[in-house]
Amino acid sequence: MKLISRKNNLNALLRRSLMLLVLTFVLTLMGGCRVLGLGGAGDTERLYPIRENDQWGFIDRSGAVVIEPRFEQVGGFSEGRAWVRRNGRYGYIDRNGEVVIEPQFEDAWYFSDGLAPVQQGEQWGFVDRSGDIAIEPRFEIKPELLEEGGSAEAAPEGLRRVRRGDQYGYVNDEGEMVVNPRYDQAWHFAEGRARVRRGGAWGYINRSGELVIEPRYDMAWDFSGGLALVKTGDEYGYIDRSGAYVWQE
Repeated sequence: MKLISRKNNLNALLRRSLMLLVLTFVLTLMGGCRVLGLGGAGDTERLYPIRENDQWGFIDRSGAVVIEPRFEQVGGFSEGRAWVRRNGRYGYIDRNGEVVIEPQFEDAWYFSDGLAPVQQGEQWGFVDRSGDIAIEPRFEIKPELLEEGGSAEAAPEGLRRVRRGDQYGYVNDEGEMVVNPRYDQAWHFAEGRARVRRGGAWGYINRSGELVIEPRYDMAWDFSGGLALVKTGDEYGYIDRSGAYVWQE
């Protein structure tokens, strides 16, 4: 696919924006489009991380840049905050891109119930939305364990991954095997899709276990708001539920 550049291909951007508007309209008619609140009063539109020239920022669902890429790394928004890395340190921004907690931590993770885990030295504690220490750093917390449930807002959706030998599959709440173990790696379902790895590449299955997006990505993330972030080589992009790109670096 030809790379889309918002700087030198305005027509491609307009076509992409029109396509996303049509997609949003169709999903709304089908009852499949849910606008999620991210910590503020009422519902707000989800923001999506992008990378340009090795710097990270955010776009909205139409593909418009909301927060200019200027961070070394970013995480998705949760409760109105997103962790960012600048000069090797982690802090938090709000949805306007304003730094609300200065980058000062060795590591940081998502907010949940008003608190976020942060690392100081070798220990982890928790800060509130203002950046004040709520629980002094005295724990060993591994971010990858926090990610076990998927993204900041993902839920198991009634199917739970299991492993038999070196292969992963899924059972329902009654323990009945729904998807036989046949994947090298698998993740929880989000919006009716689960990312699975086979032969060194990631794809997506539906809740019946059918491959709806063939494994072809080096990395893949959960669906959220109808889109999923994927990576092939050094390039990132967002795909829809059919596997079509709606934005590509």
